[in-house]
Amino acid sequence: MNQAIDILLNHTSIRKYKDVAISQDIKEIIIRSSQMAPSSSHFQAYMMIEIKNKALREMFFEISGGQKWILSAPLVILYCADLHRAENYFNGLDKKVLSNLESYTVAVTDASIAMQKGLIAAQLMGLGGVVVGGIRNNVDKICKTLNLPQKVAPLFLLCLGYPDESVGIKPRLPMEAVYCVDGYDETEQDNLIRDYNETVKDYYLNRSDGKMSESWSQRCGRLLMAKTRYEVGETLREKGLAIE
Repeated sequence: MNQAIDILLNHTSIRKYKDVAISQDIKEIIIRSSQMAPSSSHFQAYMMIEIKNKALREMFFEISGGQKWILSAPLVILYCADLHRAENYFNGLDKKVLSNLESYTVAVTDASIAMQKGLIAAQLMGLGGVVVGGIRNNVDKICKTLNLPQKVAPLFLLCLGYPDESVGIKPRLPMEAVYCVDGYDETEQDNLIRDYNETVKDYYLNRSDGKMSESWSQRCGRLLMAKTRYEVGETLREKGLAIE
């Protein structure tokens, strides 16, 4: 099987890294790969910020709820939705358009695809990584600490390093549950989700040596209610984003 396809079909999040630095050449390939991602209308509405400072890493560690790989990863990149550049440099612009939900959706999508491209490039070069969305527990603090300008919002961290662990692949939803043709079809969803819940429950039982027994529906519902983050919307509005 092609190496890239093998990586794509066997993705795992890597949270433990060897104490080996990532060279500047490899770092630049990762950044450049992110830049080469598809972008809506070529807006390129994102910013990447490498987080090297120890105090900043500790801040992200605390905000994310103690995700220690933020402290240990040789390379940590913050991906932001960025419409500030558009506000400053797009010609003939009614700047009100940058405050609507569509523009923010474009920026989030651009940043997300860019991050995924960077992660795949890193994996192809022998690195592993994990995406940390827990930083959105306190978007306001991140914006103020990093002096992010108006119309820029932090989305997630990408932590990268040479793997020092081997992790099993988490079972995904059946393809039939997430793929339809010519319309949204949920005819078989109940059966598919019921079976998938049992698969996930077995996965966590085996992974935890019998200490954890949660289905996909149970776990995701619990996590979502623990991370409602209603305050994110307030911060976005203060930053001039997703208002309209």
